[in-house]
Amino acid sequence: MHKLHPAPADAAIPLAAPTPGSRHTHDAAALPPALHAELQFVPGPGPRIALYLSMPQAHGDRYRLTPLLLVHSVNAAASAAEMRPVFERYGGLRPVVAMELPGFGSSERGALEYTPKAMANAILRTVAHLRDAGFRRPVDLMAVSVSCEFAALAALLQPQWFASVALVSPTGLDAIWPEPYQSGRTKEKPLLRRVLEAPWWSQALFRLITNEASVRYFLRRAWGSTAINQQLLAYSLRTVRQPGARFAPLAFIAGALFTRGIAKLYPRLPQPVWIARGVRGDFTSYDGLAHGKVPDNWTVEVFGTGALPYFEAPALFASRYDAFLRRAAGAEPAKARPEAGAAQKHSRPDDDEVERRVAG
Repeated sequence: MHKLHPAPADAAIPLAAPTPGSRHTHDAAALPPALHAELQFVPGPGPRIALYLSMPQAHGDRYRLTPLLLVHSVNAAASAAEMRPVFERYGGLRPVVAMELPGFGSSERGALEYTPKAMANAILRTVAHLRDAGFRRPVDLMAVSVSCEFAALAALLQPQWFASVALVSPTGLDAIWPEPYQSGRTKEKPLLRRVLEAPWWSQALFRLITNEASVRYFLRRAWGSTAINQQLLAYSLRTVRQPGARFAPLAFIAGALFTRGIAKLYPRLPQPVWIARGVRGDFTSYDGLAHGKVPDNWTVEVFGTGALPYFEAPALFASRYDAFLRRAAGAEPAKARPEAGAAQKHSRPDDDEVERRVAG
């Protein structure tokens, strides 16, 4: 593990400078920053993880600050740009970090391992990096769509690192009778994945599904409206043209990033959980919520919007989320588990470890 020295309160998180020619180099001219903040990278082994940090104008010791960690959704054009309204709303009030998952935005792309556990480990690496940089308080975590599944896995693996978990339009809650959870199992269709990733046409296929008409179509499906955010559309069209952009989205289309039985894991989260969802578009099926027992530590909010309510109703979204955080601050924190060694904290969670944690 690359150990960072505690940073001064008014400094940006220090990161190891990438060496020229290494896989951690980044051509800033190729893809502009997704947010109006400094683009930084999480050091250490594993795929490069990009993050954006915003600090409040007046702040003291980092040890006393609670960061808000934002995780974008997963789609062909995903990036931290999806989190812009939340990032800008809270950036002047508290430390806010918007990370980009491997395969997306300015994070490392290419033929990497794209699984739910690899994505959960990216979240844990980011939080471990924040802790090394002086942010020792548990973070408030907010994730969107499929990334809610990764967030749940991460928060179950290291519950003491997370003060609360916000799930915006979470996947996996559409079935009245959800399938059982089996550690390591995904919804991947191997034959479909082989077809999608066939080298002689995968790039052409990806270009077809990421042309302007296609990206606009998928954003309209998320919004449930033609009134999509044009700034997000413009950035989406930039990010899909980066080298290696096809790998993570094609794994997603093949089902490799969906966890089987995730609906059985969500209720095991010990932290206060906030679920926000819309009523328009293709992401409005929540039969599992409507007909199942909602855990006592959950707060469910319904917005008259599409799948990204913070774009369409930013003030209402923030007001309800703030109220949740105030309630969560008075709740009993998750029972802390013994801290693992440094090597264990940064290793990818294996199936047996996930099974022990979520069953415990």
